[in-house]
Parts: sequence; C-alpha cells; structure tokens
Amino acid sequence: MKMMDEETGEILVLRDPSRSRIEVHIKGTTIDEYRVVRLARREARRLAALILFQAERLEGERAARVAAIREVEPKSA
Repeated sequence: MKMMDEETGEILVLRDPSRSRIEVHIKGTTIDEYRVVRLARREARRLAALILFQAERLEGERAARVAAIREVEPKSA
C-alpha cells in the first residue's frame, strides 16, 4: 500500500519492510526536518479515525459559517 500527496509529495504512507507497522514519511523543508513515524495497526487505525473525525468537524463548522452568512445577507426581491 502506498499513498502520496501527488501534488506536493510531502506525505508518504506505506508498510514497513517487515510488514508489521505503517510508516508515515513526512517531508520537511530540509533533510533534518524529514520525519518517519512508525505506527502499529491499532495506532494507525486510531490516527485515521481522529483525522476523519476532525475533517468532519471542519465541514460542520464550514456549513455553520455559510448558514450564518446567508442569514446576514439581505434578501433580494
């Protein structure tokens, strides 16, 4: 499994060579800032769930802001 942000190439997610963990490679602006995070199955699933949860909250906040803006806009006749 390999997933990468094809536009920027900043994040790469794959299995480690022993296929026992997930590796998340995060590119930095310099070689010293490059990071690799290794996650066990449970940790990877929890991280994925947290990302999905926060992404859903972003959409909810965006929808609330749009609704608030629509309430303030004058209605055209």
